[in-house]
Amino acid sequence: MAEAAGMPQKQQLRLELGLEEILVNIISYAYDEGGKVWVRTSVADQLFCLEFADHGKPFDPLQKDLRHDDNLPLEEREPGGFGIFLVKKYFHAVEYKYEEIAGAMANHLSLWLSLQ
Repeated sequence: MAEAAGMPQKQQLRLELGLEEILVNIISYAYDEGGKVWVRTSVADQLFCLEFADHGKPFDPLQKDLRHDDNLPLEEREPGGFGIFLVKKYFHAVEYKYEEIAGAMANHLSLWLSLQ
């Protein structure tokens, strides 16, 4: 879809990073015993939008910086937090809402990436 919208390869790689990061986090943490995730794409005003929704545990990845202390030696750092940091860095805008979707409360994360 991104290619059909005219997105250059470099931006497609960033889009793939964002898609993978968010999906892995939802799959890993949203549900205790499995659940659903919805992904929708759209294009408007030279921006490609990825939207994710799930009915899992409420979690706002934008609330705080989840990266671990950069002052620790690499071998002492716990993994995690860097992926959402990269998503926020590479995407034009990132927005989180906890709202009603399909009759139940849901996490709704939107990522916008420039087509240029």
